[in-house]
Amino acid sequence: MSDLKKYWNEELETQSWDAVERWQMSQIAQALPGLRQRSSMYTELHSKLPADLQLRTLFDLQKLPFTFKSDIRQAQDAASETEPLGRNQAADTANIVQCISSSGTTGQPLYYGLTQADVERFTDAIAHTWFTAGLRPGDVVAHLVGLPMVAGGLPYADGFRRVGAMLCWLGGFPTERILREMRRLRVSALLATTSFGLHLADQWDEVGAQMGIPSALRLVMCGGEPGLNQPEIRNRITDGLGIAHLRETMGLGDVISSMWSECEAEDGMHFNAQRYVAIELIDPSTGEQKPWREGDTGEIVYTAFARDATPVVRYRSRDHALVVGTRCACGRTSPRIRCIGRTDDMLIYKGMNVFPTAIRDLVAQRFTGQIEPMLRLWKEQADQVRFDHPIAMDVEASTPLNLPQAQQLGLAIEDEVRAQLQVRVTVHVLPPGTLPKSAYKTSLLAVRDLTETQHPVP
Repeated sequence: MSDLKKYWNEELETQSWDAVERWQMSQIAQALPGLRQRSSMYTELHSKLPADLQLRTLFDLQKLPFTFKSDIRQAQDAASETEPLGRNQAADTANIVQCISSSGTTGQPLYYGLTQADVERFTDAIAHTWFTAGLRPGDVVAHLVGLPMVAGGLPYADGFRRVGAMLCWLGGFPTERILREMRRLRVSALLATTSFGLHLADQWDEVGAQMGIPSALRLVMCGGEPGLNQPEIRNRITDGLGIAHLRETMGLGDVISSMWSECEAEDGMHFNAQRYVAIELIDPSTGEQKPWREGDTGEIVYTAFARDATPVVRYRSRDHALVVGTRCACGRTSPRIRCIGRTDDMLIYKGMNVFPTAIRDLVAQRFTGQIEPMLRLWKEQADQVRFDHPIAMDVEASTPLNLPQAQQLGLAIEDEVRAQLQVRVTVHVLPPGTLPKSAYKTSLLAVRDLTETQHPVP
């Protein structure tokens, strides 16, 4: 495997970020007039903007309104025979060669069209992301997303092939077969969700011993769920799979399926789609733009300035990020982030704001070896945000426990969460292997069926 090429696009990746943003703004200013003519959704959203509006710097983007998921959904609901993708369809159906869907983890799936040029842009940006994460020509990569139509399906596969890796699309097979085929095919790289990576790590050595085939795995890329900021979770995956390289990745199907990934420093994800997408960091409560400054947090906003079929301008991702750094020893100049939760997943317990990921990170850190790193919080209804009573929470024991042991562990977790986060939870300790694990996204939040009985402790 040759590793002579260090960057996917050296000129763009090593240029000063200010210069990148200036170039992006010139592209956005050129693209907007035509976009408003092609998309009736943006004709309406931008109808009140002055005719002489000038966009010269990234700061000027604040003159444009945000695009919300609800705008996209309403536009999609207005689908017609000539515009099956709705009022944001900005290209003739005859020129759209692919339709992809969002995961639907936060509601009804949204659909996006791609022209052939859009497919090329997606493929290049996603390949750029995999390359930053360490994938190289000659790698044999296991692709575990089972559904081709979702944003992480065929677009990911196209990206793997563009890098020059051998694609082994194992998504959809039972876990045991995935593990066996990875050994048999001498898989050297793996893409999985964080929770599924943990699940595979627990069985990797056992299957290897049964087959007698040594592991060729060297690189694991995890995304779809926050969690790799926790050393306990990273160590479980690296130790269980026997690898030295674990890289976090992230994207957004509404924009481009994968746009962020860690480099060899493994300390925050670089942005890799700067050739096609501009990014802003905003205060989610005020909407005001914030600088990409180390230690700052905010919501990421995307503008896809090179998108034909279903464009998005100042799209509110609801992904809440911590800026880890703005410089890196690898030479890349794009900001580095950790995703610390979704703004629309924020819960309010008696006036106290808390991300589900904050609860998960605390519990995973303080109770390492006693519970598994992934957990589940329960809502009584899908739109519930406020809680006046303790939040119901399921955790999974690492080893079988009797009833008194489970109760004692549950109380200890409740006390720790209350002491550190000022939030009360009611903990149900479940037997090992109880919580669902998916090769695609697994939400930390679930809606309880009130007709069901409470989860019993083991």
